[in-house]
Amino acid sequence: MVEDEACIIKSTERSKSGKHGHAKVRVVCVGVFDDNKRSLTIPSGHMVEVPEIIKGNAQINFIEDVTINIMDLETYESFDVAWPKDEEMKNKLSDLQQNPSEMAQTQVEYWNLAGKTLINRIFAAK
Repeated sequence: MVEDEACIIKSTERSKSGKHGHAKVRVVCVGVFDDNKRSLTIPSGHMVEVPEIIKGNAQINFIEDVTINIMDLETYESFDVAWPKDEEMKNKLSDLQQNPSEMAQTQVEYWNLAGKTLINRIFAAK
């Protein structure tokens, strides 16, 4: 978690300890939801907050221009998710939007982290 945003670490650099003792670590990461590059420089002994990733499978209820409504297959809870940024997934969802019978047979894997939800993968139901 950097600036209250869940991030994926892209690189780390460690500097030598200085005159007063602590080595520093520079972490470069990219936000999961907004793709913004962030960096963090902290003493090497300090802890950072790590978000819990809750993964689940869901059925697509309906697809709108801005959001996608999905229903968790275990809890039957429905919630809205923003469209994914990946072009391949966008194209697949656009095709499903035009074909409701195929949409009913499609499931998605979603991730819930830091209070936000994203669609990670699209697959056909068995």
